[in-house]
Amino acid sequence: MNFDFNQHFKNYSTHLFFNESTYGDLLLDVSAFSNTLDHLDTVGLKIKSPYLTMVGLLSCLIRNKTAVLISPLETEASTERLHSQIKFEAIIEDHHFKNLKSQTDFTFCSIDQDRASVVVFSSGTTNAPKGVALSFNNIYYSALGFIEYFKQRDNEVSLMNLPHNHVGGLMTLWRTFFSGGSLISESKKNADFISLVPLQLKRWMDNIEQLSLLKKCRVILIGGAPLTETLKTEAVKSGLNIFETYGMSETTSLMTINGEVLPYRKLALDTEGFFLVDGPVKSLGYFQNQKFYPHREGPFKTNDKGELTVSGTFKFKERSDLIFISGGENINPLIVEDAAKICPDINDAYLLPIQDEKWGEMGVMLYETKGKTISPETLENHLKKFLHPYLVPKYFFETKINFEGSLKPKRSELKNIAKELYLKTIFSFDFIENKNAPLMVFFHGFLGDKEDFKIIARKLGSKFSYLFIDLPGHGQTKIENFHSLSDIMTKLSDLIKFFDAEPYFYGYSMGGRIALNLSLNYINPKFLILESAGLGLSNSEEKIDRRKSDLNLFSDTNDAQSFIKNWYCNPMFAPYKNSESFNQDCEKKSKHSLTEWRDSQIYLSQGCFPTMGENLEKFTKTTFPHLYIYGEDDSKYAANKSYFKNTIEIKGAGHNPNKTHPSEIAELLTKTLK
Repeated sequence: MNFDFNQHFKNYSTHLFFNESTYGDLLLDVSAFSNTLDHLDTVGLKIKSPYLTMVGLLSCLIRNKTAVLISPLETEASTERLHSQIKFEAIIEDHHFKNLKSQTDFTFCSIDQDRASVVVFSSGTTNAPKGVALSFNNIYYSALGFIEYFKQRDNEVSLMNLPHNHVGGLMTLWRTFFSGGSLISESKKNADFISLVPLQLKRWMDNIEQLSLLKKCRVILIGGAPLTETLKTEAVKSGLNIFETYGMSETTSLMTINGEVLPYRKLALDTEGFFLVDGPVKSLGYFQNQKFYPHREGPFKTNDKGELTVSGTFKFKERSDLIFISGGENINPLIVEDAAKICPDINDAYLLPIQDEKWGEMGVMLYETKGKTISPETLENHLKKFLHPYLVPKYFFETKINFEGSLKPKRSELKNIAKELYLKTIFSFDFIENKNAPLMVFFHGFLGDKEDFKIIARKLGSKFSYLFIDLPGHGQTKIENFHSLSDIMTKLSDLIKFFDAEPYFYGYSMGGRIALNLSLNYINPKFLILESAGLGLSNSEEKIDRRKSDLNLFSDTNDAQSFIKNWYCNPMFAPYKNSESFNQDCEKKSKHSLTEWRDSQIYLSQGCFPTMGENLEKFTKTTFPHLYIYGEDDSKYAANKSYFKNTIEIKGAGHNPNKTHPSEIAELLTKTLK
């Protein structure tokens, strides 16, 4: 390979390269800056501007210097940690590019194509990041394979929205350069190529303007974390050109697109299911502790496990080391834990990954103090002094870590503790335990909260233990911690399992839909009781209309009190309006956030749940017993009784018998569940 830089710049001299800067401008800036590097061998590029980063990379390349990419967000302490791995003699920042004189007759001379041209830092499995050494050959063939696969043209535009100190952002720069195309940094402009992590994709799809830009995009690359089926389905329905990727620093970014191996790459699986990578994109090796360790000849064994599908494509399954991916960033727990232990009052600390639909996985830190209590805020501020922002955990919990009879706690056990503490933080709930009694979980309806069923529980007495949960957007459970119906269901079921793996469910109206969905897809209950609950809408068109109408409920009012008044005008609430508790309930509800109620319906509207046909197909195959309760004066939900084997009508009740006839319901539950 002998890429002709001089001809390339001549061909594209007037083409835009980055925003308003042309390839001709780029050449002039390289000619000026490269003259400042003669006395250096290894250069740290800690640059905010992607354009100036490219100037620095090309300048180092033509002078046969090694460019070490450093995030401009690295703290002084974390930059020093990188410096302990590879010695860079100077750190170049944006201001170093000012007032330089360019040469109009500048030309590219020969380049050492096999030396370490660029170093990017990988998370690694030790407490200091490894410097992954990439040659110009690595970079060129990585870009060329991508350009050939997608037939990337010189009139196409790529959005520069990934950090250019990581290999993904680095290769966005180089792919655009080698194709003769253009880069933009403004996300509100049209682009042909966009690289997003699932978190970014979700945010863009939730924004009408950005979704319209995505629909015009020829290639939307998704990487950094697995794409959930929910988000993938939404993207396909929106008509987006989604391409799932797999790659790493050691492979100079992308290896596969939708499981297909790109040109100039070799991918295989060993007998244990680990990916083996080879070809001209395989990196040269690692810089660690001021030494260079070259990769051996032959395939490089990764820490990633995968599988070969029946269609002949490769699929990523899991990482086998401690590294986890959060929001597209590789997180090394050891780095974060070491930084936490610098705090003199911390006895021990562990960073554990928790599954989350928004982040993929998010870091939760468990820490133990030496006696003096340290607040999560204090520890978080401490870590911010030493770590890049993306490494700082999302949640902190002070707890006992060193278990009796164990020299060192197992991370699997700590992960379970972290998950439980996290779920019990994002959900507001009350748990009443009666020793050796089975658990009954109550799910309230729209506008309700965890207090709604306590009167029934008191009447049932010690026959059960009780779990009352504020559903997302209701009571004290904030909707911001949930990102889809499936996310709500997963987190609810995980929370409940910490109390009992086989509980009794009682769900009213909206809570009944949730209880039914949990029973059919997440937890097999010991008994399912539904009160005034729908089984689902008829088809997808009805679901779309219902979602719109549920959100439109909030368009004509700005306060909770007015909304409550309008809501309870429905005749099916007439018995409730005449009950003793109605006025007191409304006064309490009027203090709730109208925004929380509205946003809850983005995920909990009946239009978000499976259709009646889908539910009935599963319900007819269930083995757990059930009971359907409905009010005599609630004709809409009384019509559902034909779908259930066991039903009870509450005389004189409307849509919510639990409010108007709690004693009667407690009595029938006692008889039914004895």
